[in-house]
Amino acid sequence: MKKNIMTLMAAGVCAAVVAQVANAAPVSLYSQNFDSMTTSATAALPTNWLFAGATPTYTGTTTAETTKSAGTSGTGVVSGTSSGGAYEWVNGVLASGTDKAIGFLTSSSYSSPRSILFKWTNSTGYNRTTTDVAWDYEKYRSGSRQFDWTFFSSTDGTTWNSVALGNQSYSADANNTTVSNPPTTISKSVTVTESVNNGSSLYLRWTYTGLLGSTNAQGLGVDNFTIVPAPGCAALIGLAGLVASRRRRN
Repeated sequence: MKKNIMTLMAAGVCAAVVAQVANAAPVSLYSQNFDSMTTSATAALPTNWLFAGATPTYTGTTTAETTKSAGTSGTGVVSGTSSGGAYEWVNGVLASGTDKAIGFLTSSSYSSPRSILFKWTNSTGYNRTTTDVAWDYEKYRSGSRQFDWTFFSSTDGTTWNSVALGNQSYSADANNTTVSNPPTTISKSVTVTESVNNGSSLYLRWTYTGLLGSTNAQGLGVDNFTIVPAPGCAALIGLAGLVASRRRRN
């Protein structure tokens, strides 16, 4: 009987986090690839995404749109003389490319550090002690200064905790003129250990920083972000059976 009860409890948890799709396959709780953004230089960011400057807080001085846009080929291509800004990056021709990302290219007049902020509200119906997130870092243009991404999490959007597994360093290049077409990609998958009760929010931050300066920057972006569910039904139900079996033996 205990085994049956535990199995039903596990199944109940699964029902809250697994979509009703064929074969009960889990889908993301949230995903964003930025492809629905317009290609305007001042394109609006998706809901709950923001750009921030040197003092990044979600409720502080932020903007919800880009200041620049560039592609990797054709008219509107990023170049060695492109100006600094909060960018919408487009894989291909700016006006027609459909694969997009957001990020930065800094300069003497648009200095680093700069941050991307995101707020996710837990509406799963249960409290989370960990949250699995994944995304891609993408490189669009070379730069002769090292640039780094650092990753942080928060439960209030003000006090940030470093999540080192989400960091990525880009060594200095030989020049500022090499365009990656398509952009190069480094994928990240990280478990964030913040407790987020149902109805509360988790805040994430990606900070882009040049080593000892902002000029000769690398054009970098964030793309293909996903928050994934808790472990699938099979794993939870199997765990429930294992625990019940051990209790019987004890």
